[in-house]
Amino acid sequence: MADMDHPRNLREIVENGLCLGCGLCQSLAGEDRVRMDWVDPPGRLRPRIREPLDDATEEAILASCPGALLDEPLDRERNGPDAREDPSFGPWIGVWKGHASDPEIHHMASSGGALSALGVYLVESAKVDFIYHVKADENRPMRSRSHVSTNRAEVLEGAGSRYGPVAPLDRLHEQLDKGRPFAAIGKPCDISGVHNLRKLDPRVDELVRYTLAFSCGTFADLQCSRRMLERTGFPGGENGEDNLSLFRYRGYGCPGPTRAVDKDGNVYDETYLDFWYGPHGWTHQFRCKICADPTGEATDVSVADAWPGGGPTEEEWGGYSTFISRTPRGDALMREAIDEGVLAVEEHGIELMYDVQPHQAVKKQGLNARLKAIRDSGFPEPVFRNLRLDEAQAQRDRRFFDDNYEGTRARIGKGANRERLA
Repeated sequence: MADMDHPRNLREIVENGLCLGCGLCQSLAGEDRVRMDWVDPPGRLRPRIREPLDDATEEAILASCPGALLDEPLDRERNGPDAREDPSFGPWIGVWKGHASDPEIHHMASSGGALSALGVYLVESAKVDFIYHVKADENRPMRSRSHVSTNRAEVLEGAGSRYGPVAPLDRLHEQLDKGRPFAAIGKPCDISGVHNLRKLDPRVDELVRYTLAFSCGTFADLQCSRRMLERTGFPGGENGEDNLSLFRYRGYGCPGPTRAVDKDGNVYDETYLDFWYGPHGWTHQFRCKICADPTGEATDVSVADAWPGGGPTEEEWGGYSTFISRTPRGDALMREAIDEGVLAVEEHGIELMYDVQPHQAVKKQGLNARLKAIRDSGFPEPVFRNLRLDEAQAQRDRRFFDDNYEGTRARIGKGANRERLA
């Protein structure tokens, strides 16, 4: 058992269950010293330290790793004078419910086509030179990789949720080295890594013109996707990954099926609800259970599924997204996209998020209890600053606190927070 308040180096981040698998450490250290690789089972991306890291590199990793540090204050210079702050959902200027106006994007994307539509608009309007996001790996489509898109077709290659492990920030410095303006799209924790890097690299503020994220309810280990192959009778079952020509988690309807297609073109589907909530269960990393920012508070624009009650009740031709502008830059982007007919929306207030993403409020409200459980167990915890954890906790009662505390102690007792480097 560790005896410290916070991790002191990359190894301790990983070994104490705080790694998110984002790949920023690889980008910072260089692939010759740190490379993201698979820990299998359960099928997670973790850094492999190939050469010893000097103190300066370790310090840079600790200062930027979103698994170890989140510091997201309401910054009037960045968020603007009109931004308000909600205890559970953070800074906001505008809130809308709607979808992509383009029928193709609306149908093929995983919800309302929000991020895909905004990504296409950003490149077609020349607001940025490219989008840095993720897409399915062409050779191993169950897996995902970081990707650069410069036009509509390339952006849409990344449409649809990618619920498995991916390292979106593994080539972030490569994009900064280009010296060209771009937008970054990812999970909230990925964008928190970009946000953290602002303090170390002034090019982030200069070149990353827009950051966009989706509300994230965690993602499954790769073994969960393999088990889906077996359940649906895919050739080779759990070991049939090499026979895949396509693997899609959502899309082409809302939420759309989880779909595997073999190299002969045969289709094997499982419904979204069966994949996520069926009796088989699924596994995910410990760090996601103590996420302090599941809805993208450090972004310019964040989006979320607009499902009343927080979950789908039926298949739709195309779904709805919730959009939150959090900075003047993000608000201007949203209003321009609406005026240009890119998005079809109706305006709301932040209370909409409590209706469509209640589980994210629950996670935030229980976080103080979960962190105390880590601390009382003698393990290091992340550094979370300026995230209104006390205010969120105050939205619930003592029993809620105790339940979250005991649940986390139980997970720690089972070793859920103990991991190894690749």
